[in-house]
Amino acid sequence: MEFSEILKMRLFHREAIYSIREWMDDPRILVLVGARQVGKTCILYLLMKQLIEDGIKPNAVFYFDLEDFEFLDLFNRGVRDFLRYLEIQGMNPNERSYVFVDEIQYMENPSNFLKLIADHHKNLKCICSGSSTLEVRRKFTDSLAGRKIVFEIPTLTFGETLLFKGEKTLSNLLEEYPFVDIREAPLDIHGKSLQAHYEQYILYGGYPAVVLEKDRERKLRLLREIYESYVRKDINQLFTIENLTAFNNLVRLQALQIGNLVNLQELTPHLSISRQTVERYLSVLENTFILRHIPPFFANKRKEIVKMPKVYYHDTGMRNQVIRNFQPLPLRPDAGALVENYVFRSLNGRLSLLEELKFWRMKNGSEVDFIVEGEELIPVEVKYTAMNTPRVPSGIRSFMRSYSPSKGIVVTKDYVGKVEVNGGEVIFVPAYLLS
Repeated sequence: MEFSEILKMRLFHREAIYSIREWMDDPRILVLVGARQVGKTCILYLLMKQLIEDGIKPNAVFYFDLEDFEFLDLFNRGVRDFLRYLEIQGMNPNERSYVFVDEIQYMENPSNFLKLIADHHKNLKCICSGSSTLEVRRKFTDSLAGRKIVFEIPTLTFGETLLFKGEKTLSNLLEEYPFVDIREAPLDIHGKSLQAHYEQYILYGGYPAVVLEKDRERKLRLLREIYESYVRKDINQLFTIENLTAFNNLVRLQALQIGNLVNLQELTPHLSISRQTVERYLSVLENTFILRHIPPFFANKRKEIVKMPKVYYHDTGMRNQVIRNFQPLPLRPDAGALVENYVFRSLNGRLSLLEELKFWRMKNGSEVDFIVEGEELIPVEVKYTAMNTPRVPSGIRSFMRSYSPSKGIVVTKDYVGKVEVNGGEVIFVPAYLLS
């Protein structure tokens, strides 16, 4: 694609742009990783357009898609040939230039290539994308340590889907009333509309092409294509899945178990493969952004379960495609699990570098769906049922007695409120106000 065409494109803003732009003047290489079709290429386009808008000359900004075999061959020939090509295209080696590279993992030796540029060509700023952390890690050797900054690009958040659909007012509402301080939010005006969009988001997820498609049948076709091309084909080619039937069965089993513990002793005989193979396949699924396992939080090993993680999908639309169920949320027996998965997606996207998402489960049966562990502890419990008065779940009460956090959160269907528990504050927030 010609650069002039990119500048004419209508592109939707992504939240990740803010954090990436902070590093555009840094000498290190920026690497965007994420599943296929989550919008990494469009983020590269957005960054390029913003550079031009900031006054950077067009002949100092270059874009390469390494799925194009001619460009891939150019990069594999080495830095000298690459620099010669840039100069032919108008680059001034004495001035700052920006090189955007899509699907960097296709290169034979990206580490050596990028290291040479980072060490010897300081005027070149490289921004790359890749579709698999395992493949990027395998090809990005220790020689790039200290020379790169990695950003994980997820599917669209709920707030981003509202923007993509032209619902700017609703998107601004989520930004204006964060879920820890929503008591004054005008829910009487916008609550029903937010709820309707939210239920659509839970069904079809946040892949940009799916969000922009209005027709239900076309949405389903797009999701099936993403699943077939990425999960069934790309992952198999990248990682040589020996037992494709067992792998696909594992994908489905994990989809059916969202919010539950991952028990390898149960999975192994069911799939008729070794424990080591199950562990390898699960690692592949995590590192290709299909699902995520979160570990338990514990401080007292005698009283708390500390071994098995819980599983969630990064995108609920992909999860529903795997099990082939797109029934409306009110009709689903797994509605609670889907909402819990959505809360995982929201919390996981909000984590700072010093925070980690866990869950808590006691041997006596007390549990909390999520614990945000950072400079402080925040228990989060999902109770997707109608409420007229604030009912604090027993797990939240137990955790607050044990660890005295300053606040806890109960995610509800539509109830807003707060109460004091053990000297802390428990906030009740509707799921559709999370983003």
